[in-house]
Amino acid sequence: MKAQNIEDGKKKFFAEQYTTAAQLFQQILTQKPDDAFTRYWLVRTYLVKGEAQEAKNTLAATPASIANDPFITIAKGAVSLQQGDTVQARSNFTTAIGTAKKKNPAIQLAVAAINIDLIHGDLNYAIDLLNEAGKKDKNDPELFTAMGDAYRKQYDGSQAFKAYQAAIDANKTYAVAYYKIGKIYQTQDNASVFTEYYDNALKYDSQLAPVYYQLYLWYYNKDVNKALEYLKQYIANSAADSKNDYLLTDMLYVSRKYEDAIKAGKQLINKEGMLVKPRIYKLIAYSYDGLNDYKNADNYMKLYFNKEADSNYVAKDFEMLGKIDEKNNLPAEAALAYEKAYHMEKDSSLQLNYVTKLASFYKAQKDHVKEAYWQGKLYGLKKNATNVDLFQWGVAAYNAKDYHMADSAFGIYERKYPEQTFGYYWNARSAAAIDTAMETGIAIPHYTHLIEIAGKDTANATNRKWLIQAYGYIAAYKVNKEKQYNEALTYYDKILALDPANNDAEHYKSILNKMIESASKNGTNN
Repeated sequence: MKAQNIEDGKKKFFAEQYTTAAQLFQQILTQKPDDAFTRYWLVRTYLVKGEAQEAKNTLAATPASIANDPFITIAKGAVSLQQGDTVQARSNFTTAIGTAKKKNPAIQLAVAAINIDLIHGDLNYAIDLLNEAGKKDKNDPELFTAMGDAYRKQYDGSQAFKAYQAAIDANKTYAVAYYKIGKIYQTQDNASVFTEYYDNALKYDSQLAPVYYQLYLWYYNKDVNKALEYLKQYIANSAADSKNDYLLTDMLYVSRKYEDAIKAGKQLINKEGMLVKPRIYKLIAYSYDGLNDYKNADNYMKLYFNKEADSNYVAKDFEMLGKIDEKNNLPAEAALAYEKAYHMEKDSSLQLNYVTKLASFYKAQKDHVKEAYWQGKLYGLKKNATNVDLFQWGVAAYNAKDYHMADSAFGIYERKYPEQTFGYYWNARSAAAIDTAMETGIAIPHYTHLIEIAGKDTANATNRKWLIQAYGYIAAYKVNKEKQYNEALTYYDKILALDPANNDAEHYKSILNKMIESASKNGTNN
C-alpha cells in the first residue's frame, strides 16, 4: 500500500495536481514519518508550488533516524537551491550522490529533477546526471522524461522529443511522455500530430488533467463548445479549486451560455463572499447584456466598478457601461462612459470606435462645441479620412462659432481638394465671421477662389447660389472698405446676370449709381 500511495502521489505530481500530490505524501508520512523518499517528494512538491516555508517545515520535522539519508540530503539541497544558495545546494547534492562506484540512478534522478524544477537549477548538470544514470537504468521512463524536461527548458525541442520518445520506448503506457511530446507539437500549431499524442496520453491515463487543459486552450478561440467540454473534463479530473470555477464561469460566457454563466458567477460570489474577484461582477453584467437584460447588466456593472480597484479598470469596462447606458436611454451617461473609454485606450484603431460614437451623440444633441471637438479627433484618428470627415468637422466648428477652428478645417479642405467648392465657400464664411467689420478682408481670397471654381458650372444651382453670395460679399467690401463703387457695380451686374430678378442687387446697384453720380458732381474720383 505504501508503494502504491507513493506512485499515486507521483502520478498526481506529474499531472500537475500538486495540492493533491502533497496531500497524498502527507498521508504517507503520517503513517511512516521515517520514509525519506516520501519526505523528499513532499519537499519537492512544496517547492514547485512555491510554498518554501512548508518545505522547510517538512524538513524540520525529519526524524533523526533518517537525517543523513541521501534523499533527505537532496531535500536540504533543494531548499538551499530555492533560496539561491547554489554552493550549499551543490555540496548537498554531491554528498547525496556519493562516490563513483556507489552512484545510484534513483539518487541521480532525484538531484537532476530538483535542478530542472527550480529557477536556480543547473540544467547542464541535470542532463549530465541523467545521461550517466541512463547508462545503468535504461527502463525508467521517469528518468528519460526528466531529461526531456531539461532539454525543453533549454528550448531544444529536438532533443526533448528524443528523450520523451525514449521514455515511451521504455514503457509504452507512460502517458506523461505522450502528453509532453504533444505539447512540443502544440507549440508548433501542428494539430494533427499533437492531438494524436494527446489521444494516446488519455488512452493510457484518462485522468491526466493537463491534457484536457491544453485541448481547452487550443480550442478556446476556435470552437468554444469543444473548449467548454475539455474544460469540464479538466475540472472533473482536478482537485477542487476556485480557479477552476473562474475558468468555467468565463467559458460559459464565451460560449454564450449566458444563463449558466450568471448562475455560476452568482454561486462563486456566494461561495467566496468578500474574496470573490470583482471581475465576476463584470462577467455577470456582460452575460445579462447578452440576454438583453440591461437593467440587471447595469446593476452588476456598477457593482464591478464599486468593488474593483481603479487601477484595474480597462477601456472595455467603460465601453460596456456606455452601451448599457445607451440601451437604458441614458445618452448623457453613455457619452461620459465612452469619453472615459477613449482616454484609457492606447490603441488608436480602438479609440476610433469611441470617437465615432461621441461625435454622433453630440451631433444628435446639437452640442456643437463638443461635436466639433470629437469630429476633429475623428479626422485625426482616421487613417483614410475623407472630404466628408473634414466637412463635418468644419461645419461642426462653424456651428459652434469656433470660427478659427472652422477656418483651420476648411483650410485643409482647400489644400486637399482644390477642385471642390466646399472648402472655399465655408472657409470664406468662417473668415467673414472672424472679420465681421470687414477690416482685414481675409474672406476675399477664399471667395475669389470660390468664384473661379463655381464659375465653371453656373448651371449648378448650388454654384449659382454661392456665386451670388461671393459677388455680394466682394461688392460690399469694395464699397465699405475700399470705396471702389464702380468695381462694386460690376459684381452686382454679375449677380443680375445669374439672377435677373435679384431685388437686392438692383437695390444696391441703384444706391451705388446715385453715390457715383453725387461723387461726380462733387468732383470726387472713385
